[in-house]
Amino acid sequence: MNQTVGATFPDLALKDHTGQEAALSGITEGRFPLIVVFYRGYW
Repeated sequence: MNQTVGATFPDLALKDHTGQEAALSGITEGRFPLIVVFYRGYW
């Protein structure tokens, strides 16, 4: 998969803390940019 800097991130639907699916596009509703950070912690 070849990605370009500044390319649009694909819309994902992930489960929230209640088990309901939440799409990334629904969080911002196009009002502002969304930054997604993946962090692997040791907890």
